[in-house]
Amino acid sequence: MRQPRNRRPRPLRPRLTLSILACLLAPAAVEAHPHIFIDGGVDFRFDERGRLATLEVTWIYDAMTSLLMLEDLGIDAAEPLGASDRERLAAYQTTWEAGFDGDSYLWDGERRIGLSGPLEPGAEIRDGLVVITFSREVETPFRPGPGTVTEIYDPSYFTAYAVTDIPRLEGPVDGCRAEVVPFRPTASLQPLLDRLGAVPIDETPDEALGRLFADKVRLACD
Repeated sequence: MRQPRNRRPRPLRPRLTLSILACLLAPAAVEAHPHIFIDGGVDFRFDERGRLATLEVTWIYDAMTSLLMLEDLGIDAAEPLGASDRERLAAYQTTWEAGFDGDSYLWDGERRIGLSGPLEPGAEIRDGLVVITFSREVETPFRPGPGTVTEIYDPSYFTAYAVTDIPRLEGPVDGCRAEVVPFRPTASLQPLLDRLGAVPIDETPDEALGRLFADKVRLACD
């Protein structure tokens, strides 16, 4: 095992209060891997020429992570989220360290497409869960083909993502469609998933396993 690298300001690790540390040391937190669960998805915005130009990303954090994040920021989940707290909460998960890829990867066949860092970040609390939204501009807009795929995963599998939102298409999207391809454990991968349950919170596997368990969104245009 290798020690994990903090690739972005994760809610459970950068600033540990005593109460958060106590939660992390609880048996349920120590014995399970991954440790953070994020639902949500990705929408696609096309430019005036019908090219894919922007990804709109939504992260919906699990209840425990949401609670710890709000406590760490001193935000009362029972109170309406004011403008200042909304800005602080959004910045908490969209101020990325250099080299962090944002856990979303856009491919056009064999070619990986560059994406900007997070733009227009937003935050809200929905049914007690922290929801973070942001945009990522496509480095070179293009017309999606049959091999255009967005993969959403954390390479270290510290965080598990699930695409639960139906992808929306915005702009001139005639002839374009998107579909979610959820991860389904196979007979060969299930034992690996089971073994990951024993990885402690302060360690990550040597291999970049996250992609093996990634949900995907396929995007294609005629």
